[in-house]
Amino acid sequence: MKIRINNIECRKYTSTKVDEVFYEILKWSENPHFGKEQDYRDSGYVDSFGGDFLQSPSARHSIQKTFFVRPESCIMIASLHLNKREPDINLKSVGSRLLELTERERADFFEVYEIANTKIYKKHLSKL
Repeated sequence: MKIRINNIECRKYTSTKVDEVFYEILKWSENPHFGKEQDYRDSGYVDSFGGDFLQSPSARHSIQKTFFVRPESCIMIASLHLNKREPDINLKSVGSRLLELTERERADFFEVYEIANTKIYKKHLSKL
């Protein structure tokens, strides 16, 4: 399941192996590093960490090369966790990121959240 309205998206969390089924709500934005790998190399950055990163000449900063190939980047602003005892779905905010959304993004967030909550409940909790 993937739901996206403007730059707010909800999708099933699949980045690492975890026993718990949960969903993440993301905020997408323009990636300022897109297409700029050569600019970093021209500034002295070199391959590091097995070639997956570019590292600054001072070795105090590195950037993963995938940032150069994707026009958008995202951050998780909240997650949805199944609570089979209730049964219900718990919303967990990541720090104060929800408060940092614009008015339009907040409206999109709650629309995505409402749609996702209904679909997740139907898929995972309706038969409990």
